[in-house]
Amino acid sequence: MDPTPTPSATVQHLRDDEFEAVRKLLYAETGIALGAAKRDMVHARLAKRLRHLGIATFGEYLRTVRDGTAGGEMQQFINCLTTNKTDFFRESHHFDFLRDTVIPAARARGRRLRVWSAGCSTGEEPYTIAMVLAEHCPAADGWDVRVLASDIDTAVISHAERGVYDADRVGPVPRNLLPRYFARGIGANEGKVAVRPVLRDRVAFRQINLMDDPWPVRTRFDAIFCRNVMIYFDHDTQRRLVGRFAEHLEPGGHLFLGHSENLSGASSLLTPLTGTAYRRTAAAGDRPAAPARPAAPPRPEPRPEEHTIILGDVKVTRGPSVLKTLLGSCVSACLYDPQTQVGGMNHFSLPGASDEGVSARYGAHAMELLVTAVMKQGGDRDRLRAKVFGGGRVLNVGSERLNVGARNAEFVLRYLSDEGIPIDGQSLGGTAGRIVRFEAHTGRAQAKPLPVRDMPQVVEREEQFGRALDERAAAPGDDGITLF
Repeated sequence: MDPTPTPSATVQHLRDDEFEAVRKLLYAETGIALGAAKRDMVHARLAKRLRHLGIATFGEYLRTVRDGTAGGEMQQFINCLTTNKTDFFRESHHFDFLRDTVIPAARARGRRLRVWSAGCSTGEEPYTIAMVLAEHCPAADGWDVRVLASDIDTAVISHAERGVYDADRVGPVPRNLLPRYFARGIGANEGKVAVRPVLRDRVAFRQINLMDDPWPVRTRFDAIFCRNVMIYFDHDTQRRLVGRFAEHLEPGGHLFLGHSENLSGASSLLTPLTGTAYRRTAAAGDRPAAPARPAAPPRPEPRPEEHTIILGDVKVTRGPSVLKTLLGSCVSACLYDPQTQVGGMNHFSLPGASDEGVSARYGAHAMELLVTAVMKQGGDRDRLRAKVFGGGRVLNVGSERLNVGARNAEFVLRYLSDEGIPIDGQSLGGTAGRIVRFEAHTGRAQAKPLPVRDMPQVVEREEQFGRALDERAAAPGDDGITLF
């Protein structure tokens, strides 16, 4: 249980040695390797814990975490520094493989199926697995099906167990499945959906640290999903983890990873198939593999889809698409991998990070979310290129300190430099707004001055923003916003 809060303390700056100590402790406890550019994120996420406990320095907080004087603070430390981003039916080809390959094999073996979602976040992945199994493995036909879902973060496990989501989160769920497996909220719960018991009862949620040895798991699985988790680990940790997953698979079982995760010979027990699916090497007595399905004929190249990005959005696409936005003092960073045609755009209004939770309105969060999302769609971190736009001074603010456009521009350039991501082009600063169009699959971009007809919209937004900044500057201790 979270300890009783004490009066807030004034949190001091995160020193170099304290940041390094945070990185080492997080790595030792979870295997997560934090990059040097994550300093703003660490400060913002942990500062709320320091204030909650009435602690002024990060050094004192780390001593509290290590010696256990505030019960359960190690788990709070881990919860603050883990990143959780997921969707229903994400990377849908894996669920097609589950339906077309894993389930038929289990049917031939006696209709018993065990699946593990390792790194389940807020539950969208295991509930998607459970939907596929409910549709194709009905209990009335004699199926014995169980899904284990685990995560290191106790906060997201609690969210997943409740099974309540904003209604827009279930957009990827096929329309015919929505009424079967979700109930819509009314009254005070308007705009929410809840997972129905018929689905929720199929999933067992557990808090499991993948660095623990042994795991509290007593069965072997027919399929393990660990997607977009290992991108946070170094190569040695990835190899060890893949080997342990292989040992927990039934012979002929399957491991599913994210687009940007590659085994590269990490385990002799696993054979690569397609779409980041791997099969445990056949053992004596295994049934022969089913013949491969013929390849589908090539599809005509689709026309680029267009997406409008607004403040606080992060959008990443794979293949032909155009992302567009309208900027004043805000900044948009555009990242792309020229080899995989994965690219994306964010749109943030303040530099640094918020200590009130992850918000893509803040540069540190927006950049972290964009980089992670590009990698999860299959982009390679080492191939990323960038173009950046915005940061204009469209209003004559009275204080240079409140010229947030310049600070946004300074922040994004510093972030990309720290991360080692080359900048191929930029259009920053000035006194006019911009319209930006970015071809996410090619990296081509166009920035044009804002037409006169669109200026009132931007001026109104900037004036509202400026008034909010004036109010925050008058009371900087209450808002948790850092202006550089």
